[in-house]
Amino acid sequence: MKQHSTLLLLSLLIPYLAFAGIPDDYYTNADGKKKAALKAAMYAIISPHTELGYDNLWKSYEKVDYLPATNPQGKHQVMDYYSNNVYYFTGNGTAVSGMNKEHVAPQSWWGGGTGIAVGNDLIQVIPSDAKANSAKGNLPLGEVKGSVTYPGSGVYNTRMKTGTDANGDRVFEPCDEYKGDFARIYFYVATCYPDVNWQDRSDVNVSFRKEDYPTLKEDILPMLLRWSKNDPVCEWERTRNERVYGEQGNRNPFVDFPNLAEYIWGDSVDYAFSIDGTSTGGGGGTIDPTPDFATLVDCSMKAGLDPFFVRTYEGCEGEVWTSNSNYGAVANAYNISGKTADEYLMVNLDLSLATEATLTFQHATGYNKTESVKDTYFQVLVTDNYDGVPEDATWDLLDVTFPSLPSSSSFTSFVSSGDVRLDDYCGKSVTLAFRYTSNSSACYCWEIQNVKVTTHTDPDALPLIAEDVETLQVITYDLMGRRVPHDTKGLVIRNGKKILQR
Repeated sequence: MKQHSTLLLLSLLIPYLAFAGIPDDYYTNADGKKKAALKAAMYAIISPHTELGYDNLWKSYEKVDYLPATNPQGKHQVMDYYSNNVYYFTGNGTAVSGMNKEHVAPQSWWGGGTGIAVGNDLIQVIPSDAKANSAKGNLPLGEVKGSVTYPGSGVYNTRMKTGTDANGDRVFEPCDEYKGDFARIYFYVATCYPDVNWQDRSDVNVSFRKEDYPTLKEDILPMLLRWSKNDPVCEWERTRNERVYGEQGNRNPFVDFPNLAEYIWGDSVDYAFSIDGTSTGGGGGTIDPTPDFATLVDCSMKAGLDPFFVRTYEGCEGEVWTSNSNYGAVANAYNISGKTADEYLMVNLDLSLATEATLTFQHATGYNKTESVKDTYFQVLVTDNYDGVPEDATWDLLDVTFPSLPSSSSFTSFVSSGDVRLDDYCGKSVTLAFRYTSNSSACYCWEIQNVKVTTHTDPDALPLIAEDVETLQVITYDLMGRRVPHDTKGLVIRNGKKILQR
């Protein structure tokens, strides 16, 4: 996972109201609290809520977990964190065929089953593809480093995997774009249910203990805090949080305050939390203003390619890249004359005020059973001098995780690209491209979905356009107050102002 700069680490420790629907006095009693006392205050706020009952959850899901897309009968698509399979609500509050009600914190981890609040809480019990749910079982969150047990062989339309972590323990790993979501659900469960009878099990490493603080075990906290930082709160989480509040009368405060976890378990436990954003943390100094998260691209590719566009190597309109409702952006030149293609699926990115930028996506390959395609027929590229003709631009090849070669199947499973850092291009306007090439002897298929580009920006940083700093004899400092050379790249301080120097 990516490592953040000191500036970003500090900035993440300042909370802000993430959604306008939060009642003015909802979090008042948590103001000014620290660490265990802050967690206890949040417990008092969020613990009282309507228990809907496990059997009634599908009725609530229809109000909470629907996406804009509908089927021909006008029923909304169900949001599923676990797979890419498309399911639609019944419209009458009954279970959706092929799906389960999945406990993010598994119900076998506590005593009481689904009859107690944690067993039917909308924030932690969510719709799931049944096959993915079965594979997840009662495994804790983790990062698969050893052998993968799911998806395994064959084609699985999945957003997750299971396997062994670096310690040899069996874990469940969500795809990168939902790791922050799952971390914030774990934070919520630890805060709302510290008094649940969390079990000690020999077969699996349960992530919670029955105790007021910290409740989450120390071995999982660093990963969860990292996931929460690397995958910031998105619009879907805010929307769902509002819908849940309307349905069961409480909220996930870790969505409303994306940095709250740092004040309870992380870098800012010695600093008082403030709901108005004036908190200090991470070294004791108030950071003002707060660097902002921005999502430049968030495209499933399943309902069209916009904002991407397609050009051939010579700059003409392309024909190979298409959008597929199941697989996302698909490039396959099998039906093209001569099976020869060289096309770029492109998007323009303004990183001029970004301090950090990250690309993530999922992709699969097909028919390439005997030859690797990484960096050969499929390339992920970036340039800062595209002017309409790809062959005239100077492209840099990005380091991306590719699927292994297909075995018995014609297609691989979808895998994550990993966090592809674009930090070297911050301060510039660039073009990102997925380049597909083929010929009569090597004509393969590439499928890409859930493309996301996120950035961190400092709204107070002014881009340096043209300034002869040597002539002006202006002293330049870094953000730690140390004097640095005039041409130091990135965020610096000059004349009392933050400058983004390119």
